Amino acid sequence: MRFFQTATPDEAAAAQARKDTAYEQGRRDARAGVSERALLQERDTVVRRAYERGRRDERARQPRRRGSPVLTTVLVLAAAAGAFIVYLGVSQGSFGRGGQLVDQNLSNAAATASGAVHHAADQAGDALQNAGQRLKQTAGSNG
Repeated sequence: MRFFQTATPDEAAAAQARKDTAYEQGRRDARAGVSERALLQERDTVVRRAYERGRRDERARQPRRRGSPVLTTVLVLAAAAGAFIVYLGVSQGSFGRGGQLVDQNLSNAAATASGAVHHAADQAGDALQNAGQRLKQTAGSNG
């Protein structure tokens, strides 16, 4: 142990260079996502601490990703809907009239969709009936 011994300037510079190198290596390893803790094989605890401090500092510098993209998308859509409601309230003069406008548009869209669904169902029913009639005709002519 060298607690009370004084180091020569060359030894101090070499020790500082080793610590700086270990610190930078720790930052590079943290940036690269290296997760093995036994990368630094050197026995010098000062160098190991500098390496670990470099890894910690680099991880602290990088923003952590939290949350899921699905949740973020839902929140953005909810915020957009809220902004649209506020816009309607301001443009219509009151939130009541803005709500009526939204209700009217929704009921018109529902009626249009309902009519399209009924029309498609009627066409499908007619197509099935025609196919059944054709099957009966071909079965009757073959029999």
